Amino acid sequence: MKTDHISWLLYFVGSLLVFGSWVDLVPTGLGWTGWLMALVGWAIGNRHSRSENGHTPLLKAEEIEKLDHLRQRNVISEEEFQREKQRLLDQPT
Repeated sequence: MKTDHISWLLYFVGSLLVFGSWVDLVPTGLGWTGWLMALVGWAIGNRHSRSENGHTPLLKAEEIEKLDHLRQRNVISEEEFQREKQRLLDQPT
């Protein structure tokens, strides 16, 4: 199973257990287990919300900003800056 399916399943089942404990369909202990399952499912899903190459839109912006600083200090040329910026923007998110 893919990680996103596992995280969704943990979150869904955990939420059902929590709801079930609220309406007295399952014991309170299982409700607390549901909270834990939902939290783990959320954490796994949140951790893997980045793309496989690790670039989120914010990280891309930070990398472009770093490249711009290098360009301003004449460490890289305008062409190198544009090429690397385009490479970052072309990567899937």
